[in-house]
Amino acid sequence: MVNPFFITGIIPEPYFCDRDKETAWLVKTLENNAHVLLTSPRRMGKTQLIRHVFEQPCIKDNYYTFYADIYPTSSLHEMVLFLSKEIYAVLVPRGKAALDHFIAFLRSLAGSFGYNPATGTPSFDVKLGDIHSPELTLEEIFRYLEQAEKPCIFAIDEFQQITQYPEKNVEALLRSYIQNMNNCRFIYAGSNRHILENMFNAPAKPFYNSVEQTHLDRISKDVYTRFAIDQFRQAKRTLKPEAAALAYDLFEGHTYYVHHVLHNAFAYLDPEKVVAEDAILSTLDGILEEKGRTFASIMNRLTYQQKETLIAIAKERKARSLTSVAFVKKHALKSPSSVQYALSTLLDAQLITYEDDKKTKVYSVADRFMEMWIVKTY
Repeated sequence: MVNPFFITGIIPEPYFCDRDKETAWLVKTLENNAHVLLTSPRRMGKTQLIRHVFEQPCIKDNYYTFYADIYPTSSLHEMVLFLSKEIYAVLVPRGKAALDHFIAFLRSLAGSFGYNPATGTPSFDVKLGDIHSPELTLEEIFRYLEQAEKPCIFAIDEFQQITQYPEKNVEALLRSYIQNMNNCRFIYAGSNRHILENMFNAPAKPFYNSVEQTHLDRISKDVYTRFAIDQFRQAKRTLKPEAAALAYDLFEGHTYYVHHVLHNAFAYLDPEKVVAEDAILSTLDGILEEKGRTFASIMNRLTYQQKETLIAIAKERKARSLTSVAFVKKHALKSPSSVQYALSTLLDAQLITYEDDKKTKVYSVADRFMEMWIVKTY
């Protein structure tokens, strides 16, 4: 039996919860030849929404669709590698003619991919060291997209990562190519709303006023709990409304975490028994225990001040004014300056995140499971 609460891979249509308005808006916007900026908190379902849009017949049948998550990249060289690998992977199943068309454009990498001479099968053996001129290879990639057999849609996830590259003017370089393209629409997606909105809304920035913008928030509680109860019912099992509501409330509707708890409840609880609130809590305890070693290892790599600051943020859940005397005293921290230094490191390590609320930064632990584990452990 298929577990209806997917936490990896592409979610099939029958198991995709809501997002009807967001899907319709994205499809319409892309079909009307506009680029899109899509922001959301991490693990709110942004990637799954993009994949879901790509599976819509009007998109799937008429466009080449590409998706690259550049979060692991730290240079333009790596970004170029990720983009070229994604295009290659998408085109291989489409046959030799489509792949040959792409290969013809990437002359700077001609010796690193194409076909295995012994087997005649497609091969991609490009390494970072093979990309001697990332600007040239990037230009070749964009020329291919502009002249591809079908119109293209390219989603670049965690797009804010380009602001961390050591190369100068990456934004201006990308914009110089993209602004002249007619055959490819781009979805710029990411979880750092502050940086992304500055990239696209500040008049001095290259991407200023070049996209339609939308922010992905949580699915409403009524919609999600009905979906969850119905998925259990279709499997001839029972999830009590109170249990579905509890799973939602524990994470304030943060999609991935609610889905993960219900995924495990569906997978490991006795199918003959009604899933009530106590079962949700025991399932959550099991997840935290399973992930505990990983979280403990992360904590052990932190300095004392970093660890204490992270614990304080976890206990607050939504932490404000972290360098104030009141916050420092409440959590017995060393000093405002030590907190400020710890914050910088924790942000760089992606262990915490923040949102702007009326010009005030509100900090929280990036991983909600880790937040709960810290509160339980410390």
